[in-house]
Amino acid sequence: MSEPVGSDAVADALWDRVRRLARTVEGLADAEAMGELDIDGQARLDRARVRLRRAVDRAQMADALADQMAELRPPGAGA
Repeated sequence: MSEPVGSDAVADALWDRVRRLARTVEGLADAEAMGELDIDGQARLDRARVRLRRAVDRAQMADALADQMAELRPPGAGA
């Protein structure tokens, strides 16, 4: 299978960002659950959660756009 190009590649990159942010949030949330976050750590967790929500929104929009672009491609044009 070939590497995605164009709108598909953008969507894939955005989902990669979502996964990275989710790992960050998970690590901070684990530290919070163990009582290891100070006020600065709590602020970092809050910011990371907001960034994650926004990243998910952008990735979903990019996926929808990539799907629309795929529908417009002529048959046999590839990705």
